[in-house]
Amino acid sequence: MKDSYYETCAIPKPGTVKKQKQMNGYKDKAKRHCFYTGRPGAERHEIFRGNNRQISIDNKFQIDVCPEIHRELQDDLTPLAQERNKFWQEYYQMKYEYRLMLAGATPKQARITWINLIGRNYL
Repeated sequence: MKDSYYETCAIPKPGTVKKQKQMNGYKDKAKRHCFYTGRPGAERHEIFRGNNRQISIDNKFQIDVCPEIHRELQDDLTPLAQERNKFWQEYYQMKYEYRLMLAGATPKQARITWINLIGRNYL
């Protein structure tokens, strides 16, 4: 019934503007191998969590790790997990800024772009 109203209405039906979130599907999980152990069946770990999770997926700031290490990295409680998370955060920031500088940005512009994207400087 509601659809027929919009068919005869002079004002078109408002479209959805919310971007659909991407997900780390399990289609190729069996083919993935853990970065640390080499075991198959690895899960994708987004390096930047919380509000930046979708940014991590969109920009491929991810690593494949076995479920045990994935849980450890997500919890971020042990010194080893904190060290690994810090390494990957710094790595992906350097990689992102380097790509921007190759495209013609100055180091300062690259850093500002990074901070606008993630909200924090890890270097």
